[in-house]
Amino acid sequence: MSLMGSELADNLATPLLPEAITVCCLQWDIRRDNVAANLECCDAMLAEAALQKPHIVILPEMWSRSFCGDNLASEAGFLDERKAFCSAKARENRIWLAAGTLPEPATSGKVFNTMFIFDPTGKERLAYRKIHLFPNTNEPKYFEAGNELPLPVAAGPWNIGVGICFDLRFPELFRRQMLAGANLFLVPAQFPDPREDHFTLLARARALENQAALVAVNRCGSEATLTFFGGSLAAGPFGEITASSGRKPGILTARFRFAELQKLRRDYPFIERTPLL
Repeated sequence: MSLMGSELADNLATPLLPEAITVCCLQWDIRRDNVAANLECCDAMLAEAALQKPHIVILPEMWSRSFCGDNLASEAGFLDERKAFCSAKARENRIWLAAGTLPEPATSGKVFNTMFIFDPTGKERLAYRKIHLFPNTNEPKYFEAGNELPLPVAAGPWNIGVGICFDLRFPELFRRQMLAGANLFLVPAQFPDPREDHFTLLARARALENQAALVAVNRCGSEATLTFFGGSLAAGPFGEITASSGRKPGILTARFRFAELQKLRRDYPFIERTPLL
């Protein structure tokens, strides 16, 4: 697998994140049969989150129409329109918008489950195609797996790494990004019941083993036979939960300081002593 994304390079024209950051997660009950309702909910929650003056806002996985089966290809046809919406909202609110994931057309006739990040100017800074497809909900039938590792997005002291839902179960994806400089991971998800303990444990583990901050946003509500526990969370570089939400729609706010992460890595110099095998 090759690395993809923006190169870790200085770019004076790029808005940078400060040492102390505020991150908001938008958690709601995504409607697979009502795109307009999802767009309206997203817009309203972005406006509400903006009152907290966040530096980063994260949307859930497949937020525009959820995992809508045979309608995924149709929804993928609106990708440019959805990205334009996200770019405009990032620019309008002067935020880094981790725009969850959206279906992206693949030449195979399937779609990719693709995560996008936009900076405060509205520029697309990352597009990562989900590598690990969840077999229990038949994702391989509808989705093409990505085959390129995301390269962290440089944003001042913070280098943003990513993963998508089921990716949390694969530590090597996060390790490779950490070794490339990542110290903040953003993870959109649709993790269903009864695996809330798994979601929390995996998120904490990925933060702890990489001595990084991690924020994971999950959906809530129900769809077909599945129910979703919400449980969006933030984990610090010691593996501690610094913020978490319940089962209802809402906005989770987390805060991190780069100086604290840097100090922890100095006090516990573990990552330099554990090479990737």
